[in-house]
Amino acid sequence: MLRSLFFLLPILVFGLFLAPAASAAEEGKRVILVLDASGSMWGQIDGKSKMQIAKDVVGKVIAGWKPEDEVGLVAYGHRKKGACDDIEVLTEPGKLDAQSFMARVNGLNPKGKTPMTQAVRQAAEALKYTEKQATVILVSDGIETCDPNPCAVAEELEKLGVGLTVHTVGFGLDDKGAVAQLQCLADKTGGIAVIADNADQLLDALTKTVEAETEPEPAPPPAPEPEPAVTAFNLTANVVMAEGVEDLPKDFNSPVWEVFNSINGEKGDWVKTEYGTPIKALIEEPGTYVLLVSNDAAKIQTPITIEKDKPLSLDLSFEAGVLRFSGKLDEATPITDSGTIWELLDANGQWIATKYGPEAAFFTAAGAYKIRLTLGNAKIEQDVAASAGKFTDTVVSLGAGTLDVSSVFAPGGPPVLSGAAIEVRKGVANIDGTHEWIATNYGPQVKFDMPAGKYRVVAIQDFAQGIADVEVKPGQTTKVEVNINGGFLAVTAAADATLEAFGGEKDISGNRTYLGTEYNGKLNKAFSAGTVHVIAKAADGSVIGEKDFDVKAGQRSEGTIP
Repeated sequence: MLRSLFFLLPILVFGLFLAPAASAAEEGKRVILVLDASGSMWGQIDGKSKMQIAKDVVGKVIAGWKPEDEVGLVAYGHRKKGACDDIEVLTEPGKLDAQSFMARVNGLNPKGKTPMTQAVRQAAEALKYTEKQATVILVSDGIETCDPNPCAVAEELEKLGVGLTVHTVGFGLDDKGAVAQLQCLADKTGGIAVIADNADQLLDALTKTVEAETEPEPAPPPAPEPEPAVTAFNLTANVVMAEGVEDLPKDFNSPVWEVFNSINGEKGDWVKTEYGTPIKALIEEPGTYVLLVSNDAAKIQTPITIEKDKPLSLDLSFEAGVLRFSGKLDEATPITDSGTIWELLDANGQWIATKYGPEAAFFTAAGAYKIRLTLGNAKIEQDVAASAGKFTDTVVSLGAGTLDVSSVFAPGGPPVLSGAAIEVRKGVANIDGTHEWIATNYGPQVKFDMPAGKYRVVAIQDFAQGIADVEVKPGQTTKVEVNINGGFLAVTAAADATLEAFGGEKDISGNRTYLGTEYNGKLNKAFSAGTVHVIAKAADGSVIGEKDFDVKAGQRSEGTIP
């Protein structure tokens, strides 16, 4: 049920951030919705694919929008498998044509990867984000599979943009890394990242949003009546860092006070929220309540009783300290990457809070913790302890370096294409001779943040691949060029022919190694240098013709069958 409801969340955010467009279209505000159409969108929720749910719900909301609203649409992963450039601006930002917009949405067919970061970049460019304010709403159900550093890209867009805001919506996410990426994209651009805490909250917010967008403008409010006399406060409260330390730290001096109805001593319905310290509040109904005071990772929860004509005064203490962290690649090289992730865990390894950047600070209750530092594929955990009223500084050495990979078709020859896959695998082989996969990126030159150690790098362009073994050292950049020793082969046949590619050599049984199949009479792929045997077949499976082709490293070969 929660996953079903959570999937509706894109529409909530869609309404929240497009709402101003209806009333302020004349001000030129434009918004683009970036929709995930990767293969994972075939996942089922209550017997229905997530993609179909998206189409149905978007259709219902779009139907109520005014034609003068300016809305754009970007989708990714909908045209081909395994391609990080599968991003398309389906609708340029402009006056909303609901029928055309939904035709584009309904035409999406999930297939490929999740290049969400570059999709956000393309949406920002379509909105001319360097010239005027722009808003992008990203809806994703998975982790970034193409760009290694969504945080860095978000930071870049924020610096270059006039006023770019990226709001992110995640649904059905069990991967903390995916949640962290969406949060970072939003944080770096001043947007919000939305998740569903419970079904009731989501339904209530969705209902109110849809009603607000579809109802006509309300009549002007009546003239205000004279204000009643101010009622005295019946709750005053103050909170300190720790006993003997009155002031809260500079960066953690705005605690949140929440009052809830009490149900057998546990939190019930929300009643009131106050900010800062000290506070003065009026709770109108006498009774028993639960008071929750939150300040970063530190929390105080206590029952309170409000009596008629009897004010309540509280003095509380977080008994907390500040944990401050800085990271190093090795003992001498500071981490400067803004995509660095810091996760505060309890002593049992349960997640508490996440911060981003080369440095991080957490305000948390005194006690034992773990800090997890992640940069790219490098990760380390370390035990730490917070002391009440104290600042504890810790330097965490990641023991990592950068792997800078370039790949070419031949020594000194042309680079591989942007869609080529660069894989990093463990340097030590398994018992069966395979090397365990670690990470993948795409393009002729890519970088990986890796723990120090030995690795195998594999560059793959279609049916050609090259291998290089490397060692990454802490605090250093290790450059490696991988030669795939291949070239392109372009073969044409009858328009409806199927082309099957095989290795040139036969084994002892007379069989060739199958490489791949292309359709519609065209084959245009990279192969390892050597002989490639191609068979052309008609629609009925009969052989039209077959031929050997010589593929040379760094070159393009062309031919026809028959």
